[in-house]
Amino acid sequence: MLNIRHMRSAALAAGALALTLPAAADYHSKRGQDSYGARGHGGGIVLHADARFSGESIRLKGAEPDLSRFHFNDRVSSISLRSGAWEVCTDANFRGRCEIIDADVARLNAYRLNDNISSVRPVSRRGDWRDRPDHRGDWRGGRRGHGGLVLFADSQLRGPSVEIGEDVPDLSPYRFNDKASSFLVTGGTWQVCEHANFRGRCEIISGGEGELKPIRMNDNISSIRRFSGRR
Repeated sequence: MLNIRHMRSAALAAGALALTLPAAADYHSKRGQDSYGARGHGGGIVLHADARFSGESIRLKGAEPDLSRFHFNDRVSSISLRSGAWEVCTDANFRGRCEIIDADVARLNAYRLNDNISSVRPVSRRGDWRDRPDHRGDWRGGRRGHGGLVLFADSQLRGPSVEIGEDVPDLSPYRFNDKASSFLVTGGTWQVCEHANFRGRCEIISGGEGELKPIRMNDNISSIRRFSGRR
């Protein structure tokens, strides 16, 4: 009887822990294997607690400024990618030392990042993707799997960049507040606003690429959302 009660208590505790995990990530506790199966299944980045893609793991599909929310702060030892390139940082809110990861990493010791990652976010490769002959097709053709809006820190689609695929009420967690100078629309129509939470002066952008200076939004965007006729 004591064993049964103990098992029931453990099951209830595990259920309570699962309920505390944010819905923005998938959480797995399989050990000794990749929790997400074959390469290319799903999108985003998978963080593994142990080397060689083993141990507990979570899959993130967007920027996460603080891994403590997932009980995964300073616990990552290997990384497998499902799409794109990602920036990983030693401190929360994308601060401290940051590195760009664009391929699977079986051991983070080589980057001096083992058990030393606190925030992650998707990024484009800075400066090199533009030099490919079909760089626009690389975005528009669905390398990320869906259309969105890419913001660039410099004019003519150059400099650091960030791809937006959903409503973002505050660009500060992306470290891109009031930094955008040019844009590339890969799908949809977007409203960009000068203040957080879609306040202040807003402009609509859609279709192709352009400069933000003509619409007086250069270094002046703090929030972004998809635009529809109902808004």
